[in-house]
Amino acid sequence: MNDEHNHLTRRLPAPIGRFLCFVGVHDFRVLEVRFGFGEGNRIEKVECRRCGRLSTRRI
Repeated sequence: MNDEHNHLTRRLPAPIGRFLCFVGVHDFRVLEVRFGFGEGNRIEKVECRRCGRLSTRRI
């Protein structure tokens, strides 16, 4: 399913993709994953494929 999702988002016209990013619907790809000990210590560094926004999230 991940390949289908990537295929569909790449076919979106640029204005629609920018609008989706503007309203907060980003197409993230994982750049880096850090693991720790205990629950909730996994941190991912992600980047939006459309707008280039970088962020981190704890999982």
